Amino acid sequence: MPPYGLVACAVAAAIGVLAVSPLSPEARTLTSGAAIVCAGWVAGSRVSAAFRTALAVVLVAAAASAWLNARGEPLVQERRTARYSAVTLERNGDDTVVALDDGLRVLARLPSPVDAGTRVGLRGRLEPFDDARNPGEPSERSLQRERGFDGRLQGATLLETRGDAVTTPDVWRARAHAWAHDRLRERLGEPQASIVAGELWGDRSALPPDLRAEFQETGTVHVLVTAGLHVGAVAALCAAFFAWLTLPRRFACALAIVAVWAFAWWSGDALPAVRAATMTTAALSARAFGRATFSCNGLALAALVLALVSPQSVATASFALSFSCVAAIFACAPWIDRTIANAVALPARAREALVLSLATQLGTWPLTAAIFLQLTPYAVAANLAVVPCVATTMALGAAQLALTWCAPLAQACANLNSWLLAWMLGAVRVVASLPGASIAATPAPLWCIATYDCAVLAASYALRRNAPAFALAAVAACAGFVLWPPQAFDGRLRITVLDVGQADSIVVQTPAGHALLVDAGGMLERGAAGSDSSAERVGERVVVPFLLRHGIHALDALVVSHPHGDHAGGCAPVLRKIRVAEIADSGQRYGGHAYRDCLDTARAEGVPVVYPRAGDEWRTGDGVTLHFLGPSLPFITNSPNDINENSTAFTLRYKSFCMLFTGDAGAAAEERFLSEGVDLRCDVLKVGHHGSAYSSTPAFISAVHPRYAIISVGRHNMFGHPAPSTIATLERIGARIYRTDENGATSIQTDGAAIDVSTMILPN
Repeated sequence: MPPYGLVACAVAAAIGVLAVSPLSPEARTLTSGAAIVCAGWVAGSRVSAAFRTALAVVLVAAAASAWLNARGEPLVQERRTARYSAVTLERNGDDTVVALDDGLRVLARLPSPVDAGTRVGLRGRLEPFDDARNPGEPSERSLQRERGFDGRLQGATLLETRGDAVTTPDVWRARAHAWAHDRLRERLGEPQASIVAGELWGDRSALPPDLRAEFQETGTVHVLVTAGLHVGAVAALCAAFFAWLTLPRRFACALAIVAVWAFAWWSGDALPAVRAATMTTAALSARAFGRATFSCNGLALAALVLALVSPQSVATASFALSFSCVAAIFACAPWIDRTIANAVALPARAREALVLSLATQLGTWPLTAAIFLQLTPYAVAANLAVVPCVATTMALGAAQLALTWCAPLAQACANLNSWLLAWMLGAVRVVASLPGASIAATPAPLWCIATYDCAVLAASYALRRNAPAFALAAVAACAGFVLWPPQAFDGRLRITVLDVGQADSIVVQTPAGHALLVDAGGMLERGAAGSDSSAERVGERVVVPFLLRHGIHALDALVVSHPHGDHAGGCAPVLRKIRVAEIADSGQRYGGHAYRDCLDTARAEGVPVVYPRAGDEWRTGDGVTLHFLGPSLPFITNSPNDINENSTAFTLRYKSFCMLFTGDAGAAAEERFLSEGVDLRCDVLKVGHHGSAYSSTPAFISAVHPRYAIISVGRHNMFGHPAPSTIATLERIGARIYRTDENGATSIQTDGAAIDVSTMILPN
């Protein structure tokens, strides 16, 4: 086998897995291109026939493994509400992980905590996790499968708990995690206990959302996810301990491998931990036989094993991050180390930490920007302050748990640990508070990231050949493509009705690149005014990511049709992340938290609030016109819901195309529009009030006479939307109906004449 044989085999295995995996068109094209390049290299190189045969065997074996693995995965189909027998495992945020009797591991939100290992009777509706329901967003199903979950039990009701407690390895582990977290919390308090729990077994669900956001914004969130850093820390601690015991090298490496896999199991057998354990095993095996501990062949061996044994991990973002990180260290660390050594005198340990931090950031920042939709300029500084503490805080946390029987020693470990954890927390909070600590980013296309990675490898080679100018120019040029990815404008108007559940959010992108947002998603707020911010989560998780993924960093206007939480909920998160020129508001008084937070955030960000009225017009400068139909003064009063009836309503016209937006306006507003003699006829109707029976009267629908009707509505909503009467009215006039609960996001593209409607989920 040639010196690069393992690397070639690993590449062949990865291509084999990706060839039979579901991929986006862009990823499929990139994989096909890589396969063609590799095939051309093999055909043109002077390698033996035996090696070529070995590559072919590896490729086919990896593809077969991926195909068989996909067929063997449990397939959860949505079911009617039914009764299930299950065993509770551990908490996952607000949810409880339960193992159903048929072997599925699902999440259920129970009304009260239940001890791990309790056999329970549950009633609920079993649902699979969603594939992507909005353009560009990742598949929740794939993300949850990587975490080991098969589905969700919606509306779970605890019917009974039975006395026959269950003891299995999973239950034992869940009980041990709960016990360990309680012991950590007793002596460390929160959030320090949750940070150690994140380090030791990846449980960060108890961390406050704002602190989790700060870890993410500083590029240190990997500290809370059990993966390569933590597995490497376990291996290093074991190596140091066994060296102190003067054990033979091979025996010490074997024991360290056992410890690493025990830690991977303890942390939940999540794919990142298993992948890191595989890579560490390769490194320790090399060390046992006197080979280089960290080498390209060791990295390739780990990738090869994972592609054959755990092929579902190859197409994941965390796989790409892990191998990009280690490959960047191999490629970049030597010349970074030489550069720093020539420039400034630093202690060896300090220089090593700086080199590793710079190398890993150089290799992974395009991927982290694409995954988390943000750039973290101070990530190197934050990691320099935090990462060196991880191994020690893990060791002290483990020692505290092991010494629980001796309170003074356990408290001494906790006290020492609290100082380090306070330093870590302080560093994260200080860095997160710096100007520009987190910059919203549009993810670059995969080809841009791949080109950047190739440029980094080429630069490493060029620097070894004393060609620094070429190296810097290549990396800078490709980094520019990542930072400012090319945007294509096809000269058409694009309107996307997002799937935001039982709420509204619509993005308008004009032919010249102007952007408007009509409502920002959310949910109806319950409870006392000001006590609930849950309506904002949809804006944070769906609306803002959609805007950033589509290169929208500025909005000409944010139109809030009316102040209810299911329309104004995401307004404040949008204002915090996206530049907004102005807010168009209906001008009604309302005390909901989301709406008040929207106005407060607009005031803090200096965004003006305007109040368009019937007869006003807005023009974008590239042929798109908004003609406002309402609200009119005086406001409608004494209706079943005055807030809804006085929604901001308008028609959007581009050449001969027209679309009508009415917010949650109902029958009273529709009657006013008709009485004013406004030309309502449009090609597309965004159906009012989620298709309720209180809107879409036959006279109004007849006047609009839409060819297409789009209803933004949540699945299994408690209101029974859309009403059968609304559907019947639309069908009578021949409108083609699209529903976000059935079709996901619906997109309209038009050149002003022809209309193309597409959905994320094909109609049945």
